[in-house]
Amino acid sequence: MKRIFELSILTFKEGVRDRALAGILIIIVLMLFITILVTSLFGHELGKVLVDLNLSALAFAGLLMTFFVNINLIAKDIDKRTIYCVLSKPLSRTEYILGKYLGLMMLVFVSLSLLMLISSGVVAVQKAIHSPEYFKDFYWGCFLQAYFYEILMFMILNAVVVFFSSITTSSFITLLFSVATYITGQTVEEIIKFFQNEATVTQMPSKFHQMIITAAEYVFPNFSAFDIKILSSHGTLMSFAHTITITGYSFIYTAFLLFFAALIFSKREFN
Repeated sequence: MKRIFELSILTFKEGVRDRALAGILIIIVLMLFITILVTSLFGHELGKVLVDLNLSALAFAGLLMTFFVNINLIAKDIDKRTIYCVLSKPLSRTEYILGKYLGLMMLVFVSLSLLMLISSGVVAVQKAIHSPEYFKDFYWGCFLQAYFYEILMFMILNAVVVFFSSITTSSFITLLFSVATYITGQTVEEIIKFFQNEATVTQMPSKFHQMIITAAEYVFPNFSAFDIKILSSHGTLMSFAHTITITGYSFIYTAFLLFFAALIFSKREFN
């Protein structure tokens, strides 16, 4: 466990030194302050739009970090041959996968938490300036819950990145498959509903339809389930049972991805 933690700290420090991360954080901070100007145009909907835009900015920051910083942090080890030095030490390949993943998540969590503090400051200032009528549906608990759901989503998405990185040496292919998985995960719920409706209309649910529905439910992560920005902007708090369920789903799906990533990586040969 100590070796995993030490590798995660090294990965985190390497990510902090990445100039791309600094650029992403600056862009998102600017976006958060621009929301002040944009939301002033929406009148009584100001509070809802402000919350939605701020949470969207945080999600966008997480995506940029995952796809353009975290993928490169893993690819660098192979490109610069530093992976040989790491694996030559008393560190198993499974520990390497876990250490890298924890480092990536540490980077995402710390960065998004910093942005969350800034975002909360923006919302608090706007609440103080404008009439309480504009923020009658706002609730800090909903705002923080939506942030927590985003962290859970990035737990799975970064596990997806680690999984594809364990298969290929190309950062571009890892990026391609990771983005494709994210897009599919955002629409998989609608796809499942479509096939279920088709089966209902025909009144003869074929085995092929059932196989597709079952495969889609278990293979692709349902990222849309983590998107509660609109509900948060309307002051709707998800139930404790739902939060526990979605948290368990995130941890279990992440565990499976890391298990298969470690299994594949342990049998991989480096030339």
